[in-house]
Amino acid sequence: MKNIIGLVLFSILTVNVSFAQWQWQNPLPQGNILFGSYFLNSSTGYACGDGGTIIKTTNGGLNWNILSTDTKESVRSLHFINNLTGYACGLNKLFLKTTDAGQSWQQSSVNASANLFSVKFLNSSTGFISGDNGELFKTSDGGIVWILKQTNTSRTLTSIAISDSIVLTAGLYGALARSSDYGETFQTVNTGNTNYFFDVSFKNSQTGFIAGAYGTILKTTNKGISWSAASTGTGRWFYSISFGDENTGFAASDYGNVYRTTNGGSNWTGYITATSEYQYSLIAFDVNNVISFGNKGTIIKTSNAGINWTEVSSGFRNSLFAVDFINENYGWSCGAQGTVAITANGGINWTRIQAGAADDFLYQIDFVNSNTGYSVGENGKIYKSTNGGYNWNSLNSDYTSGYYALQFFDENTGWICGDSARLLKTTNGGVNFTSSDANSLSYITDICFINQNTGWYSSGDKKIYKTTNGGLNWFVPHSNLFNAGIGAVNFVNENTGISFTFDNKILLTTSGGNEWKEYLIPPGKYINYVYGTDALNFRAIGDYGFIYHTPDGGQNWYEENKNNFNDRLFGMYFFNNNSGIVCGGNGCIFKYDTQISSILNNSAENTSSGFTLLQNYPNPFNPTTKIRYNLNSDSYIILKVFDILGKEIKTLVHQKQSRGNYEILFEAENLPGGIYFYSIKSEFNSETGRMLLIK
Repeated sequence: MKNIIGLVLFSILTVNVSFAQWQWQNPLPQGNILFGSYFLNSSTGYACGDGGTIIKTTNGGLNWNILSTDTKESVRSLHFINNLTGYACGLNKLFLKTTDAGQSWQQSSVNASANLFSVKFLNSSTGFISGDNGELFKTSDGGIVWILKQTNTSRTLTSIAISDSIVLTAGLYGALARSSDYGETFQTVNTGNTNYFFDVSFKNSQTGFIAGAYGTILKTTNKGISWSAASTGTGRWFYSISFGDENTGFAASDYGNVYRTTNGGSNWTGYITATSEYQYSLIAFDVNNVISFGNKGTIIKTSNAGINWTEVSSGFRNSLFAVDFINENYGWSCGAQGTVAITANGGINWTRIQAGAADDFLYQIDFVNSNTGYSVGENGKIYKSTNGGYNWNSLNSDYTSGYYALQFFDENTGWICGDSARLLKTTNGGVNFTSSDANSLSYITDICFINQNTGWYSSGDKKIYKTTNGGLNWFVPHSNLFNAGIGAVNFVNENTGISFTFDNKILLTTSGGNEWKEYLIPPGKYINYVYGTDALNFRAIGDYGFIYHTPDGGQNWYEENKNNFNDRLFGMYFFNNNSGIVCGGNGCIFKYDTQISSILNNSAENTSSGFTLLQNYPNPFNPTTKIRYNLNSDSYIILKVFDILGKEIKTLVHQKQSRGNYEILFEAENLPGGIYFYSIKSEFNSETGRMLLIK
């Protein structure tokens, strides 16, 4: 019977789609790696990266809006041929096209064998895509049909450059192919360099450059026929190169370094920037203004030729393993490098605190009120705060292995568990801990009490233990024989709870843990945490950003996250079924809000209401944004803005309007930063969207 349950769940999980809305809260605008970028002019540009990420700016990179691509594949390159029409490509044969300035993207087919890394267009008809196995495709009809061209190499081709009839494509192990007939035929070019090539570009009709590994920057002055090595004086890897004029150019490198030349590319000098993260794509608008994109969503800019840099993206990027709230406003998260993050507005903004040592990994955090909280982690570390998480004191511990979880009932009484069946209890606020006979033969992963008498813990010995007398005795109530250790355990009442096994089965019980139903998840998904909000609603999160939700006690499961994040997710807390927080790798924090999901996810398809409300743009914004909507017929429209408490801020429209598309400017210069809602009403329907003002 267990196998049948698992097989049923597998089919459900792989066919259902998302109906929930998740939004990045940290880092901002998002935290996926950014691999490629393209600017139409100094104001309007795009960047792309992991998790199906494409972001857009209309003010030179100061603010960014996350675009919907309906894919979680890594997007590696993009190119626009005009203000409306653009193309993007990525891993697993991904090819996207937009005809509305990125507001929507459609997937098309390219008969590639594997990954695609670069897309470039000569004009509205002629374009090229390169990828694995020496594949380069050409289109002559704007991307409808792609023809494979012979490049005479089997190496991965990472980049394309076009200058009139000359087409260059460069790749790994020194691969370089050149065409002089608009990409119809190619000849290989021997540069004498066998390092990885990551970027090839033309500065003018004659001069071009290649950026690559181990300090490689190559220069041509005869349209790519022959190449010479520039003097970089470094072994750093160069990923992107761009020139502001004939003499001044910039190259993006590893560990946040950017190099500059002022003599046409013959010599290069390195500059330290505002980040230590790898930089993968760089654009020079002129000799002074440069923007660069890189690892963990970093975006940096300079306005003085690379001498000083400012990070446009914001937030911290320390991995987070757990999150806890005492109400819908006050919450805490903990993680790597001794990190504790604090929010006082429901997870919208977070402040990072150095709670432990730089080498501490804090795995769990629990606050009992707005002042007192505890956190535990690697190397036997136990920390306590009595001022809301802003300062932390280390509690005495004679243990050097890991503590993985904790639960406190009040300021004084709580439990801690960890390696070697370690199960401790304190009744005096951590001054002393007494060891409990856990009855386990392995590490204890998690602990959950629903009152001071009844609790459970999960163990690496493939069992879930229970106590009904406050931890004096522990026993195994279930007859299930699991094949792997048990991860987190969470109960919503004395009977109903959720857990999971490390061979990726979700476990649900309605008998207080006496019996557990097992649910398989799809291959390639790895569970890290589970959580329940009531007797029917449970969620599981894990690697690659997956979030599974059952609203009916396990009968049906839905993949909630179709958005563009694929970090490992470790921690989760839900205020109710409509609002929650998840956290994970590289400092990612996401907030869930179903109250706005219908408008943000379904507005493009919903035209029966008489209008379509679109996401404001830009979002986040400061201090102005445009609220956009389309009327399918003449309607009397009321458009208002409210703050997070529901107080009306302004009426923007209160009149009859004709059928058509509208953009209404909202000015928030005198408003404090935070979340605002915009609501549109007609005689047919009403819809609401959310926007974020950052100051």
